[in-house]
Amino acid sequence: MARWAGRLGLELKDLVTSGRISPETHSRVVDLGCGRGEAAIFLAKRGFEVVGVDFSSVALSEAREAAVRAGVADRCRFVKGDLTASEIPGVEGPFDLVTDLGTLDDLQGADREAMARTIKRLSGPGSLYFLWCVFHDGNLPLNLKGILLRLNPKLVPGEEYDLFGDVFKIERLASPPPSSYFASFLMTRQ
Repeated sequence: MARWAGRLGLELKDLVTSGRISPETHSRVVDLGCGRGEAAIFLAKRGFEVVGVDFSSVALSEAREAAVRAGVADRCRFVKGDLTASEIPGVEGPFDLVTDLGTLDDLQGADREAMARTIKRLSGPGSLYFLWCVFHDGNLPLNLKGILLRLNPKLVPGEEYDLFGDVFKIERLASPPPSSYFASFLMTRQ
């Protein structure tokens, strides 16, 4: 299965189905690292206007086809772009909601900082940023999951504040639990 497959986080789904995030309050969405468009299509089906951005032409083609099949191609647009660039042609903020399901944590160093600048540039006062990521300090058990997680990029505790604390109020959501070595955050732009 390709890395961009299966990017609809249960935590994002819960925020939308509970009404905490709604198209009435946060109608304009950009999904960064959208892959095959699962999250973008889910949101478009619920009335959001969504722009998905990814670097993979293959994933974007699959996303466009899936949006047509789902009947949401009129509310869901997909753009090829570099999330670390100073601008992404065809993607103009501010957006009411920025989503990232496992993209920021794939980047490291200057690229991660550049993507954080993109998120800030695409958001405005009152915007929400939903982030799902691998999240741990590297102190993992010596089992298969621990070994695999050590090999993958991650955010370390505190890094969310280093990257976004200057302009976002940061809330760590209860799910996934800390024992999973993953995290989801809902951040509000101030």
